[in-house]
Amino acid sequence: MRKEGRLIRWIWWILLVTALFLLGFIIGWFAKPSHTNKEDHKASDEHLKEFLEEIQADRIREHLRKFTRLPHLAGTEQNLKYAEQIKEEWQEFGLDSVEMVPYDVLLSYPNKSQPNHISIVDQLGNEVFVTSLAEPVPQGYEDVTDIVPPYSAFSAKGQPEGDLVYVNYGRTEDFLQLEREMGINVTGKIVIVRYGKIFRGNKVKNAMLAGAKGIIMFSDPADYWATGVQPYPDGWNLPGGGAQRGNVLNLNGAGDPLTPGYPAKEYTYRFSLEEGVGLPDIPVHPIGFNDAIHLLKNMGGEIPPNNWKGALNVSYRIGPGFTDEFKSQKVRMNIYSNNQITRIYNVIGKIRGALEPDRYVILGGHRDAWVFGGIDPMSGAAVVHETVRSAGLLLEKGWRPRRSIIFASWDAEEFGLLGSTEWAEDNARLLQQRAVAYINADSAIEGMYTLRVDCTPSLHTVVYDVTKQPVQRKERKEFLCMRAGTKETTGPMTATLQGKQMASV
Repeated sequence: MRKEGRLIRWIWWILLVTALFLLGFIIGWFAKPSHTNKEDHKASDEHLKEFLEEIQADRIREHLRKFTRLPHLAGTEQNLKYAEQIKEEWQEFGLDSVEMVPYDVLLSYPNKSQPNHISIVDQLGNEVFVTSLAEPVPQGYEDVTDIVPPYSAFSAKGQPEGDLVYVNYGRTEDFLQLEREMGINVTGKIVIVRYGKIFRGNKVKNAMLAGAKGIIMFSDPADYWATGVQPYPDGWNLPGGGAQRGNVLNLNGAGDPLTPGYPAKEYTYRFSLEEGVGLPDIPVHPIGFNDAIHLLKNMGGEIPPNNWKGALNVSYRIGPGFTDEFKSQKVRMNIYSNNQITRIYNVIGKIRGALEPDRYVILGGHRDAWVFGGIDPMSGAAVVHETVRSAGLLLEKGWRPRRSIIFASWDAEEFGLLGSTEWAEDNARLLQQRAVAYINADSAIEGMYTLRVDCTPSLHTVVYDVTKQPVQRKERKEFLCMRAGTKETTGPMTATLQGKQMASV
């Protein structure tokens, strides 16, 4: 219990430091006047000090609890309720304007009456094994409904059946090694790969190019377990029944698959579902490693190279198909998910700048989550929410930033950065002319010891200078080290704190 208590204190301390970093970044660099007048600098420093002192870990904790009580998948009633609540509270905080901006985008949901699953069938077509239809419900959430079962958003429908082939991480080099060195062609087969190394959508694309008629993905403990930590609920490692949800689009930044390059408004021309950009042609499904063991334990074929082996108690044989005793058995995918056009809502709040109101600094993060979103995205959303509250308090005292600040709560990020991309497409010309920087707060915490910032080269100096000033509090005087990464992008400056970069604006 003491160890768990220390971990919780660490987590809240890091969330607090992240919030303070965001505020220092915005106020200290983008919102302060460029005048060298000593009085201006003194006033700016005083405002920054007030700003930082107002940020409280307890309030971030309160915001986080408030927005993670119920599942809020994009396009659902609960996610709309959270959007309305955020709008109302931002108005109460004192922003100059707050609006909800709707878009009609293609989303993907499981069929409630026909659950997705994988099965092993015998020669008569009888199912001898069926994967879990849902994850184990976390303790204390037994009465919560609308927890979406694990699925791969935008998977094609279908019930392909065939021999199983294990293809490591599903990378291009894995498929090439499989065919060139091992002599195995996956055309007409179902492939199983482990998560990691590359985006899941690229695994699906590689499987399609190789001729597979379906792909199954699982999280191997070798890639997703920390050493010496127990699985949930005894620790924070992934349990065997946990499966990774996610979209499997291959968009390359196109946004809504039916309106690439244009905002998905009511009046926008749309492609048909068959013409949608980046939609996979084959069924896709994620499973937990408990189910993966059942699929892999009787695999036949060659023993793979050591770098293809994970941490499960199986041989990781390649296949195709099962060993002689089970040779007649096949794997069948049963995928019934539906793609449908659904309305989503971004929440956009603004503070008008005093000297350059037509220049914009944007701070955003997404709101939608696959389930509760405790880390991704609501840890970041809670930090943004507290930042808005603090900014509102300064507005009451007469403060105004030099440039306008836009706060954004994006929707449908989990389905392919849809909310932010559609908004960027909707405001493309304005943003190209007037945007100064975009700062993204997605998962505000992923670890315990270092601050990680990914940013465009133009922000390197800013980030380093801000983090040279460690935050000191009476109750804590530690500070975090910083590791900065880069994203080679062009256009306006962007920074991402402990999470995924949104649409570049």
